[in-house]
Amino acid sequence: MRGEDSGTDSPVVANAYESCNPALRVLSAFGWGSDILCIGYCTIPTMPMLLLGRPGLQQRRLALRSTRLLRLQPGDRVLDAACGMGFTSDLMGRRGCVVTGVDLLPQHIQRAREQYASNANVRFLAGDVTNPRGQEDFLRARDASFDKVHCLEAAFQFGPRGRRAFLQEAYRVLVPGGRLVLVDFVWRTETPGEIDAVDPARLVRDTWKFEEFEPVHRYRRLALEIGFVPRAALDWTGPVLDRSLRGLAVLAGCARSPVARAALARFRPSLRSVTATQWERFAAVADAYAAVRRETGYAAIILDKPIQ
Repeated sequence: MRGEDSGTDSPVVANAYESCNPALRVLSAFGWGSDILCIGYCTIPTMPMLLLGRPGLQQRRLALRSTRLLRLQPGDRVLDAACGMGFTSDLMGRRGCVVTGVDLLPQHIQRAREQYASNANVRFLAGDVTNPRGQEDFLRARDASFDKVHCLEAAFQFGPRGRRAFLQEAYRVLVPGGRLVLVDFVWRTETPGEIDAVDPARLVRDTWKFEEFEPVHRYRRLALEIGFVPRAALDWTGPVLDRSLRGLAVLAGCARSPVARAALARFRPSLRSVTATQWERFAAVADAYAAVRRETGYAAIILDKPIQ
């Protein structure tokens, strides 16, 4: 996927979530991504859980905080955009909402359908939320057909044009008075192309298949152009990025030591198949994260469609 694309490229994005990604191979051994694909909202007391192989606690906390911003009511019709393996869709469905979860990757949708088959309030569709009109199932989403739209930690992979297209589509399908909550990485300055300077080898971008992060101020301008009323941009950088990266730095230190790697593999048998080269790549990516983090934030952006 390139930043100039109007939509996401499914085969390329899929590489970020498969075993060919050395960072994912290591992180998944510690429980990351077992049922939800996001970093996680870490409190200081729960930080040790990251290294004990229980990041799901923080990930669920982030999902709870994200969906809570929608101010859900029983009966709300919700579009869960880039729903991953369906955790947030199921969460909102269990609150009495009628949820449509859409994700680019068919393997995610298949997993969601299998895992949450018992929840009659949710349905899952494979599709591209940045380019939905050519997809038959999504065409059933008529104007003003959803009360809420949710997008958790996915828009960074859409590209600038894709993010614009998604915001336009969200505005179209929302009822007047409806709400969009978009939670994601953001760039701290007005010039996101500066990521070239802090990620010169493209280690971070090629690992997670994206080009740049959207600046918060550009999100706001774009939302206003489309017709949204921006309500808030909550800064979650500390509990999401900073605390998670501390745990990543510890793992990166272990990755450089054969003795430490062997010790980790005793407790996490799936790490035994990780080669020395893959460990080195993981450590290099972790170092690159630290450099990119200096210019990166994490925000929960709340946009309302006005009542006309």
